[in-house]
Order: sequence, then structure tokens, then C-alpha cells
Amino acid sequence: MKTVRDVARPTQPRIERSDHMTEKKTKDLSRRRLLASVGGLAAAAYAVPAFTTMSMAHASDAGSAASAQSSASSPSEPSEPSGQSSSSGPSGSSDASAASEASLASGPSNASDCEAAGGVWDGTTCDLA
Repeated sequence: MKTVRDVARPTQPRIERSDHMTEKKTKDLSRRRLLASVGGLAAAAYAVPAFTTMSMAHASDAGSAASAQSSASSPSEPSEPSGQSSSSGPSGSSDASAASEASLASGPSNASDCEAAGGVWDGTTCDLA
């Protein structure tokens, strides 16, 4: 005899929990390992140039011993003072330029204006002969 619980739940193939959990844990672990290796590579990519720079700076610092201090040189003689420069005079005034010529007035730009002015319109220009 079937109970309400059996009717409410359709039967599904049973998956062993241990197999399912092992597969999920394996996927999680492989993702974690991948992320850890990517993080390790990124850290190495940033760290290697820094250590290289520091080691080169350290090597150049310790490479040679300090040299002995040299003696001061004797002071040089002062130079002769330069003479006063002459001042320039005021500049001359400039001449006015010639006035420009007035432009020609434009003629009528359509047929009715051309005829009103006593000209002949040829379709594009007005001939005021």
C-alpha cells in the first residue's frame, strides 16, 4: 500500500552520497589548486623584478670603495665689469596705409529683381546692359 509520502515524491535514481560528494570536492579542490597556482604565478611576476632591482642596486653600491677626497682648487680672479650699454632711441612713427577700394555691389539674384532693374535674366545671372 502506497502512502502519501510515496505519491508526493516521484522516484528518482539514487546517487550514492559518497560518490557525489567526492566528485564535488574534487572539482572544488581542482578549482582551488588552479586559483592558487594562478595567484602564485602573479606574485612571482611582481616579485622577481623587484628582487632583481634590489640586488642590482645592492651590487652597484658595494662594487667600489670610496675614493679619497681631493683638495679644493684655488679661487679664480674676478672678471672685469662690463660697460654700460647704450639706450636705444624711440622708434619712428609708422605711416598710415592706403584705404582699400570698395567692393562692387552685387546685382539682382533672381528673375523678378533682374527685370525690375531693367536687365535680362538668363537663368543664372542678370545682364544689365
